[in-house]
Amino acid sequence: MQRVLVPDRGSIKILGPSWRAARSKLIEYISDGYQLISIVGRAGVGKTTLLLSLNNTGRGVFLYADMTEVPDKGLSGIMATLIADNIDRVIEIQRKLKHAGAKGLLRAFAKAGVDEVVESARLKPLETLKLLNDAVELLGLEPLVLGVDEGLVSQEDPRAMNFIDALHAFRNNMQLLRKTHLVVTLLPDVVNMIAKVDTPLFDVMRIASITLPDYVAQEDLKEIASEYGLPPEEVRKIMNLGPLTMRQVICLVNTKVDVVKCGVDTADEITIEG
Repeated sequence: MQRVLVPDRGSIKILGPSWRAARSKLIEYISDGYQLISIVGRAGVGKTTLLLSLNNTGRGVFLYADMTEVPDKGLSGIMATLIADNIDRVIEIQRKLKHAGAKGLLRAFAKAGVDEVVESARLKPLETLKLLNDAVELLGLEPLVLGVDEGLVSQEDPRAMNFIDALHAFRNNMQLLRKTHLVVTLLPDVVNMIAKVDTPLFDVMRIASITLPDYVAQEDLKEIASEYGLPPEEVRKIMNLGPLTMRQVICLVNTKVDVVKCGVDTADEITIEG
């Protein structure tokens, strides 16, 4: 059963030229075959929204997992969460495998029950991922895109190395998972930690990395205001508040510029919510 934590993925719209350019680059990385991709940015800049927008590309299979409240940050926890939170899509793959007359391990995978598949992902994460990779290839559904959100929210987290080891394990097996792309959201301090403790992993990750702007540019704000039908006086009011993250801007346009609710200090000091 999918957790309540999984957001609605039906209607993600990217607003602002800066963020659309980031989405285009993200899709380009996947199309060009990059398998380990990172979306980097501070809290509130729109990493999750950008990641979820991959659900609307019209091709491939997208599995999303919000790891915020998942205790196990290792590969077992990531894979089990991906399967459990996207079980409807996994079941659809199984159905198509049966219809295609899959043989061998894929036939066994197609016949496995929900609990069995989730348990397999927890106990044998790489093997289960390989089955999914091979399934989408056999069915012509590639690419398989795994979106892992908030895998690590601080380098101070005692489970940090578990998460980094999971990324490293994926990196080491990319040759076996050619149809699979792992896209992770990361805070800048976590990226710095990876650079310090796992240079080989960092060297691979920085090849396909997107860094989102800290603050919304004026041209982005104008487009957002137009989309939401904001009156000119409210647009001017928002512009005068100083640098704002994307989260704060969207909050402001949805609350008639309620600076308190949106964590904006009118003395030009912005409070960023975690």
